[in-house]
Amino acid sequence: MKKNFVKIIALALMTVCALSFAACSSYGSLEKAFTDAGYTKSEKIEGTAKDIEAFCEKDNIAVTAHAFAKGKGISSDVVLILEFNSTDDMKKLYDDSETVKGFVKDVASNEDAKEFYKTLENAGYAKGNCLVLSINPINRADVIDIVKKA
Repeated sequence: MKKNFVKIIALALMTVCALSFAACSSYGSLEKAFTDAGYTKSEKIEGTAKDIEAFCEKDNIAVTAHAFAKGKGISSDVVLILEFNSTDDMKKLYDDSETVKGFVKDVASNEDAKEFYKTLENAGYAKGNCLVLSINPINRADVIDIVKKA
């Protein structure tokens, strides 16, 4: 009886751990939301995503960049989803990069990483551990709407 109880507890703990690790990343829900909205992973822009990862790596910021595109030519919309290991890394990149600040409108940095993250999330630029940047300012409102609904 005691052995069965220990096995049940161990199984329950493993299940909780597995679910908590799976719940850490919001990339899957963002990927689905953008795919449903007509975006596709872009191999042409994937090189830029890798450049962003290399840039962040120099500053010891752990990030995985994903590139999505919708449309062709001048009216195309490109979205970069930056997947971070922590909100502290997200804040560090924002504080250190004038380029990122240019893509994120109406958001000011905050000393507290969690408060800063809440501001980004409320503005529609962040979901979970991901920061979403719309390269085409014309489509920014649509991208923000997709992020908020994801």
